[in-house]
Amino acid sequence: MFWLHEEDLPAGVGGEPFCSTHLVYIAFFLIATIGYVLFYRKLDKSRRKTADRILGSLVVFFALCEYGITAIIGRFDLYTLPIHLCSILFSLTLIHAWTNDAQPDSGAAKIHHFLSGVIFHPGILGAWAALLFPDWLRYPFWNYLSISGFLAHGILSLYGASLLVIIAETPDPAGCFLRDLKNSTLFLLAGAVMMFIFDRITGTNYWFMNGPGSDSPLAAVCEGGGIGAYLIALFLIAAAVTVLWYGLRYFFFVRKRE
Repeated sequence: MFWLHEEDLPAGVGGEPFCSTHLVYIAFFLIATIGYVLFYRKLDKSRRKTADRILGSLVVFFALCEYGITAIIGRFDLYTLPIHLCSILFSLTLIHAWTNDAQPDSGAAKIHHFLSGVIFHPGILGAWAALLFPDWLRYPFWNYLSISGFLAHGILSLYGASLLVIIAETPDPAGCFLRDLKNSTLFLLAGAVMMFIFDRITGTNYWFMNGPGSDSPLAAVCEGGGIGAYLIALFLIAAAVTVLWYGLRYFFFVRKRE
């Protein structure tokens, strides 16, 4: 079972949402994330840089394990490309980690600041959405894809926690807030447009730009109003989540420091 891909699995061997094993994973990464915040706050700048690079490298390592094994067993194809939202975020986390000592106003520093907004949103939200509602539960929990999925998204959560510490300590909370909001919005809009075009050309459904998942509450919207109504609904939900997430950030990290 460990090495089997979806097409080779027997029926009924997958995990169940919020079963005991799933809850253990959730509890572990929740406790680990809180603990990492407390740990990271005590580190000096040099040790934070090292910790960032270790976590950023681990995220990509476990993602590469998933894609590498899938390729070795001959199941890597158009539908398993590393261009899912979280897959892209794994690579961006590595870049963010290894540009954390860039000279101010340099190109690397601008990339680092841009990616800070992207990891805050949708990175942190995406990691926890995946941990709470993993789309790999059709695999048993001891399958390579399930294990690497939990580990990569869980470590991304830890990395996001360190970013929250930095946000809390920034001397310019309002300026940092506006910069990150702009950067994350640009990333999501540009990514959505590119994925929409890619999905239409290839017939795939990365970023769900070609229709909702089978168990999505937006399936009824797509059936009743077509792809146009679905995309409008998807955009409105994304906008609402963004407002809520950045509203919480404004309340805790900007308004309380004014």
